[in-house]
Amino acid sequence: MSSFRGLSVGMSAVFANQRALDVTSHNISNVNTPGYTRQLISNSSSFYHNIGKSGNGKLLQMGYGVDVQEIRQYRDEFLDKKFKKENTSLGYWGSRFSSIEELETIFNDNSEDGLQAVMNNFWDSWEQLSKPTGGLTVRSMVKENGIAFVETVKNMDNMLINFRRSKDREISECIDRVNEIAKKIANLNLEISKIESHGVTANDLRDERNYLIDELTGKAKIQVYEGSSINISLEGRMLVEGSRYDQIEKVPDTGNSGFIQLVWKGENDRLEISGGSIMALFESRDVLVEGFRERLNQYVTGVAREINAIHITGYGIKDSAHRYFFINSTDGTANNIDISTIAFNPELNEFDNIASAEEAFNYEDNRIALKIAELRHNDYFSYDCYETIAANRQYNFDEFFRNIISDLGNKGQEAFTAVEAQKLLVDQIEFRRQAMSAVSIDEEMCNLIRYEHSYNAAARIVNVVDEMLELVVNRIGVVGR
Repeated sequence: MSSFRGLSVGMSAVFANQRALDVTSHNISNVNTPGYTRQLISNSSSFYHNIGKSGNGKLLQMGYGVDVQEIRQYRDEFLDKKFKKENTSLGYWGSRFSSIEELETIFNDNSEDGLQAVMNNFWDSWEQLSKPTGGLTVRSMVKENGIAFVETVKNMDNMLINFRRSKDREISECIDRVNEIAKKIANLNLEISKIESHGVTANDLRDERNYLIDELTGKAKIQVYEGSSINISLEGRMLVEGSRYDQIEKVPDTGNSGFIQLVWKGENDRLEISGGSIMALFESRDVLVEGFRERLNQYVTGVAREINAIHITGYGIKDSAHRYFFINSTDGTANNIDISTIAFNPELNEFDNIASAEEAFNYEDNRIALKIAELRHNDYFSYDCYETIAANRQYNFDEFFRNIISDLGNKGQEAFTAVEAQKLLVDQIEFRRQAMSAVSIDEEMCNLIRYEHSYNAAARIVNVVDEMLELVVNRIGVVGR
């Protein structure tokens, strides 16, 4: 019996080291698999068997070799939770910074086609018209620069509208992905529970589930509850609960230009996402861009009203008619002109109709042009809007527009600083996670050699015991025959 027990002990070592080699091979195979966590084999000595007593009465026991207890993942739950929390902030600031970069492109003030350059040319043309030498050529410049101003602001308005539409599409895509992740996690919960009900651990499926949860934390602020399965809460409601999952629907918001709003499937209550990239996208679409668009609208309104107020009092050189410089494109009047309705008065396509004089038919009179040119240096704005009350005016046209650009730059710098700091923090946490959980080729190669030697030694034990058994079975009793 002792010899056969030795064979059993050797075989247990062979099997244990073979499993260890399999685990090592699996780790090496998945060294580049996203979200994979390295696996370790856990061994323990087999139970002991009483073989009798020693001469002094002590109980003698002998072990039966080694047992493979489990194949487990090597991960730190604290770091996983820390990563999920900080990744939500990184998702928010990363998306916000990206949106501000797009807005900075729209408000680009450094190019020749930027609004500031267009306005400089516009004011300069009026200044040229106010001089005695101002003539037909200068009037054509006033017209062209006036049209350029209208086209520039309307193009900026279109880009801002398209910006909102692009953010709306991004929100839609993110929600589709959230729904897809929720469904996948619920299905993985079901698969894992089925597999682990047989007493094994579904490590690879757990890796896939954790990887999806990491992605989800970048999109929204969630709460993860770990038990027999993973449950996920979103804004106080269970998004995933075991094998059951909920879905988020997108419905048009009639009070917000038909852009989407979120509700839980089958309900009408609005769902507000309070973190991650989805929150930043909503803020960019509905708050950030609208704030800057409204300030640009105030700028356009101020330009139109102040120039019209002077131009309507003056005369061209052809007749005694009064004309507005800018009009409302929807009704042809000078009422309710804003960034979406402003248009150059087509009557001024005839250069002579551009008013520069305070007296009709006075070809030497350029006093209206001089007044319009001087508008550039007068204050008409508070910090946020065009003011009709003189006491509230603090900034001229150039200063007001520079305030817009400055605020956009400050918000961009704030977002850049936040995203860099948050990225550094997340990278540090991820580095610590990877140091513990990622596959190291060097370490696995060392394990490969170690388990190979152990396997060879165990196989040698089996061979020795086999030779001993052969001697006992086949040769004892043969002598003397």
